[in-house]
Amino acid sequence: MKKLLFACSLLVMLTACQERFSVEGRVDNAEKQTLYFEWQSLEGNQLLDSAVLKADGKFSFKEKMPANPEFYRLRMGTQSIPLAVDSLCHIVVTTDSATFNTGYGVEGSVQSQYLRELSLLQKQTLAAFDSIDAMWVSGKLKRDDYMDKMLACVRSYKDKATDYIYRDPKSPSAYFALYQRLHRYLIFNPNDKDDSKLFAAVATSWEMFYPESKRTQNLKQLTLSGINEVRRQREAEQTSVEDIKVTEIEFMPYFNIKLPNIFGEQQELSSLEGKVILLDFTAYQTEYSAERTLAMRELYRQFEGRGFEIFQVSLDTDEHFWKTSALNLPWVCVRDAKSLTSPYLRMYNVTNIPTFFLIDKDGHLVARDETIEDLGKEIVRLLKK
Repeated sequence: MKKLLFACSLLVMLTACQERFSVEGRVDNAEKQTLYFEWQSLEGNQLLDSAVLKADGKFSFKEKMPANPEFYRLRMGTQSIPLAVDSLCHIVVTTDSATFNTGYGVEGSVQSQYLRELSLLQKQTLAAFDSIDAMWVSGKLKRDDYMDKMLACVRSYKDKATDYIYRDPKSPSAYFALYQRLHRYLIFNPNDKDDSKLFAAVATSWEMFYPESKRTQNLKQLTLSGINEVRRQREAEQTSVEDIKVTEIEFMPYFNIKLPNIFGEQQELSSLEGKVILLDFTAYQTEYSAERTLAMRELYRQFEGRGFEIFQVSLDTDEHFWKTSALNLPWVCVRDAKSLTSPYLRMYNVTNIPTFFLIDKDGHLVARDETIEDLGKEIVRLLKK
């Protein structure tokens, strides 16, 4: 009986542990100061817990694991440390009260480490921004120099932050990077034609992986609003400058791919718009390739002529081998010579091959292989829409 009670107690304890994440650590030189642990919700910061620190500066907080990626922060006075939780984790933060949000270290969460890097980058950018502004106000800079320096300052942040976004668009750090500000203004502007693509990248990934998250819906609305504004600007430009032809580049809710086929002709994924598309990342120089190609042939035969198409991206390093293998295949076959360093792998968050995605007739990225139980039934469902 004792063993049974012990086993039941252990099971309850394990279940409880699995449902909670923890944040603990130490703040030096902060005796009797209050440390706050807050949830950064879309409605504003909400206090979850607090602790009056003792001489050793140690603290420990535990909270229920969120259903989707969420953001939290440790706050002391007006200074705060951002944290991201997207999986069960035990986050450890160490810092000093004098350099609370600039000299801290964080372990146990890769995403929280990325947030630290982005937060420090934002602070550096803001300091440079304010310095340039002060020189302008004091008359030390001419207007053209002032604008050039301001643009260069913002561009430097964007160039670095973009790497975090394309590294893993579905990650908390990608979302976090989009919402960093210089004072009241977003550094990435959803109404800018270039920045809107980054918003679209993250919104598409979050909609696929976290469709029930309020953050997903909020980001989606902001992204669509930005896209509509970009289109409005283009239309206005076309109207006001009649003798200049402006090519409308339609937004697609997936990342477009443009690569050469076996004849060297550029093939674009967007050219298949209006069809149900199976986007496949593979390599013919693999043991699984022959069996997989047979399965693909059967799938293509089953749905050929019904509005279905396969767009297959090869990552083979041997171009001749790829051309020979793809020569008689009936679907679209392209190859990325960059192989495993292909930027398209990062864009689609492909961590292993083979991997495939399904795109519906409206161009929405609706599923990937690991989320599909019956591929044939899913294609039939999308064809009927």
